[in-house]
Amino acid sequence: MAASDPVDRGWERLEAGDLPGARSALKKAQRERTKDDPEVLCLAGAIAAADGEVDEALELLARAAKADPDYAHPLLQAGELELYSRGDPEAALELAGRALAAAEGDEERADALLLKAEAELEVGCGHDHDGGDHDHRDHDHDAAARATMEEIAVLELRDPIVLTRAGQMYLALDDTRKAEQCFLRAVDEDPGQADAHHGLGLIYEDRGDREAMVRAWHDTLRLDRAAPPPPWHMSPSEFEEVAEQAMAELPDEVITRLENVPVLIDDLPSEDLVAEGYDPRLLGLFSGVPLPEKSHVSDQRPVIDAVHLYQKNLERQSADREELSDQIRITVLHETAHFFGLEDDDLDELGLG
Repeated sequence: MAASDPVDRGWERLEAGDLPGARSALKKAQRERTKDDPEVLCLAGAIAAADGEVDEALELLARAAKADPDYAHPLLQAGELELYSRGDPEAALELAGRALAAAEGDEERADALLLKAEAELEVGCGHDHDGGDHDHRDHDHDAAARATMEEIAVLELRDPIVLTRAGQMYLALDDTRKAEQCFLRAVDEDPGQADAHHGLGLIYEDRGDREAMVRAWHDTLRLDRAAPPPPWHMSPSEFEEVAEQAMAELPDEVITRLENVPVLIDDLPSEDLVAEGYDPRLLGLFSGVPLPEKSHVSDQRPVIDAVHLYQKNLERQSADREELSDQIRITVLHETAHFFGLEDDDLDELGLG
């Protein structure tokens, strides 16, 4: 049943990937309430963020927080944008602290604590605001994130989304026992939690339980296939054009060697690939025989070389259209490197960085 309140309807449409429907609901909410209503401003901020207008979204959320200082939601939204769109964990930490002070009930408190722990871990990873990675983990910040998660452990949680986020955080902290508990509780509350199924698959993979891993990942694949596209979804022709532009960046000698290697675009990996043990959330895959391993005289079975791109996974990995284009480019270049038998560290030597 569709929500009767226009704000609820807007969130419902946004979660379904229907940006025009969300905008229509927002206009109705602005007429029925006021443009300065905090809940209306939060919806407007989410729509702006979906459009890739992060600065505008943050301004709208700041107005919502100012209009109602005891309302945690705009602070949480803004914190997630600072952390995942702007790459600024320090700003996210500050907003998480403010949200924690305003939080009401265990679920809202858990939301704020999760944002705090995620930001603490990002600070500890040494990420620059421009997306650079110093490739290390700061043990002090790991300890801070673990302490924050201990605060969550005593809360009464039933929201499957919050439980899934907690599981992902425990997994990032290498606490697979608590991660598994959270994921199983999330799936028990809502069997449609694809992220929880995927997290369980990662745990079973690490544990060496292939049968359980494949089962969890088949559930993930089934749910991902039914999920609506995000607002930054590209048409097949747009997606193909971005991939072709990435291929055109390659050096001439590389393009010559790739003349007979097609770039194939699929929504998701096939069930057969998942049954073989491949992660259903692969962004791309090179199939075939890497160039250094090819031989004119061998007993190798004929295999068609191809670079596969998985559009739904790339869209899920991205926060907006600009990031999606970047992810497509990176994936094309990485999978091309695999054709040459190279690892990611070798990309620069071939001019693929």
